[in-house]
Amino acid sequence: MHVPIALSRRVLVVGGIVAGLAALLAALLVTQLGGPSRAGAADHRDNPGLTPPGGDVRGDINDVYAFEGANPNRTAIVVTVNGLTPAATPAFFGRATPGINANKQILYYIYVDTNGDAVADITYRFRFGKVKGGVQSFELTRNGRVLIPLANGRTTKFGAAPKSVSGGGARVFAGMSDDPFFFDLPGFINIAKALDALGLDSDPTNNAESFIGCTGSRADFFKGTNVSSIVLEVPDSQLKGGGDSNIGIWAATTLSGQQVDRMGRPAINTVFIPNNPIPPDTTGASMKSTFNKGKPVDDQATFRAEVVNSLTTLFSLNDAGGALGGTDVASDDAGKISGLADILLPDLLTIDVSNSAGFLNGRKLADDVIDAELGLVSEGLVTTDCVGANDVQFRTGFPYVAAPHS
Repeated sequence: MHVPIALSRRVLVVGGIVAGLAALLAALLVTQLGGPSRAGAADHRDNPGLTPPGGDVRGDINDVYAFEGANPNRTAIVVTVNGLTPAATPAFFGRATPGINANKQILYYIYVDTNGDAVADITYRFRFGKVKGGVQSFELTRNGRVLIPLANGRTTKFGAAPKSVSGGGARVFAGMSDDPFFFDLPGFINIAKALDALGLDSDPTNNAESFIGCTGSRADFFKGTNVSSIVLEVPDSQLKGGGDSNIGIWAATTLSGQQVDRMGRPAINTVFIPNNPIPPDTTGASMKSTFNKGKPVDDQATFRAEVVNSLTTLFSLNDAGGALGGTDVASDDAGKISGLADILLPDLLTIDVSNSAGFLNGRKLADDVIDAELGLVSEGLVTTDCVGANDVQFRTGFPYVAAPHS
């Protein structure tokens, strides 16, 4: 396919949209699937150099979900790690990292902000023990109080029926599952296929419309792969602060007491934190590790300018006289961008636990968050990756995630 030199800048900014949410996952295309050490998902390998935060995929958060449970008075929160684990390959939660860090422990946190100040009011902490017979013990605490002691907590052995452990009103599943994330990564980052449909390709014979129009073969890159999932379900009453049903949720992991990763909404770090794939932040010093070690309460002060810069580039593509010759009136862009920056930061997964709706109200396992975020950040220019569902059905009841591929 021939692409005129004059279009090189257009290709770059379009690439920011088309590759944006794929971001750090692109390296997986050349490494192929090789086991847990090459795992990846919506927020995976978001440290500098395509490395997992903390150097261990067991502490590298892939995705965070929050949604109304099968009982409408309870809320389920799901956190996944060990992304892209191949079928029939057991993986475990971190107890210690290999080598010289053999005695350093990975801890898993779920934080809840009940009053809208982006500071944790409720802290759930998971601590995992040694692997014995394919099963790990675990402990769950809430604000320091033990809900499930290490003597009672047990993960589900690979291939076994899901084990539910309860204590203090909480219900927990911990173990391997199908990866709930679905996304056509190879097709999505293939910018060349999109050029014709966006009017940027002088060769109209390459049938790029099949990519944009979803008429060609679409494939979920995460089909057939597994993750390690923590599923925590609690009564809504335990999440409400002063009776307010609106809360913010995020997950974090620590290594020997030092936070190495955090995540609220999908793809915030990969898309908006430098060096990200959207001009002008494609080069320069990375702030991704700084973001992962930070706290949501500081996000607006530290990262708002970066989010606004990226959104300004993306929104300009629709403007009259812009890179794509759009017709949108740019006079309202600044207001829209400012409002969207206030939604994206701080990085919390906000949810009204009295409302059963999905993303942006929490995130259900089946929510097509890639399509939703694409439309938001590109002002409607790019709206789909053409994969609208997971490769297998989710469970309708606890633990909700699908069984791992074996």
